Amino acid sequence: MSNVTIVSCYNNEKMYQDFVSTLKAQTCPCEIIGIDNRGNKAFTSCAGAYNSVIERVRTKYVIYSHQDILLKGSDCLEKFVGFLEGLGREDILGVAGVRFDVPGTYANFMHLNKATGEMVKAGWNQFEGGIMECDTVDECFFGGRTEHFRENPFDEVVCDDWHLYAAEACLNTKSNYVKGGGHVYICDINLAHISDGSINFPFIKGFCKLCRKYAEDFPYISVTCDYSKTDNFHLFLYVLRHYVYDKLPKPVRKFIMSAVCYYRRKDLPKRE
Repeated sequence: MSNVTIVSCYNNEKMYQDFVSTLKAQTCPCEIIGIDNRGNKAFTSCAGAYNSVIERVRTKYVIYSHQDILLKGSDCLEKFVGFLEGLGREDILGVAGVRFDVPGTYANFMHLNKATGEMVKAGWNQFEGGIMECDTVDECFFGGRTEHFRENPFDEVVCDDWHLYAAEACLNTKSNYVKGGGHVYICDINLAHISDGSINFPFIKGFCKLCRKYAEDFPYISVTCDYSKTDNFHLFLYVLRHYVYDKLPKPVRKFIMSAVCYYRRKDLPKRE
């Protein structure tokens, strides 16, 4: 009998079926809920799509996944669920994430090199030990106790597009820690993520909304694609960075990024 349900919202039938085929090859049985959003007709946000099916989940655990995930070993799901079993009721587990006190994203999975068409190790910080505590996780593959997600639905106002819903869920459970909230972790399993993240106008708008929502709880927020202090002045600089910096010549951007990285290391919050 299965104790985990996989939920995936898809708009590419072939990509989704490739993902499902790797799920069916797992040693750990699972329920699968596919949300057909081809043509983007049914839902305008992933938060809305996921919230619409949570009452259908009858297993102890639920995992939310992108359609372009491939589980490369038959025991991937078994390992992920094994890690979940060691966590608390309000904890969230993913496969890629960031810590507010250390620059960079942590992940050990594979992704597609668009230049060569080959699957290569993601060029992010590697971590050892199987599991690591972090602050927010990537949306590609994450989950936790079903009852947690049923009682804490995804924020469809802040996450009204296709970005940041996992990060918002992480900040929500961390901000509620004194009231019984949880921790956030990532783990190492053998999977591949076909695409990589991108930053566009909906992402920038959503990130600003995320920072405003949690400004009182977190003076600094980092997600796998971006970061900023949460006060209004730094959010203004954040928007300026994307709409001015991205248009500068590459050598100038490289110099600025070096300065920003130096600044970040000096200014990062310390983990207690």
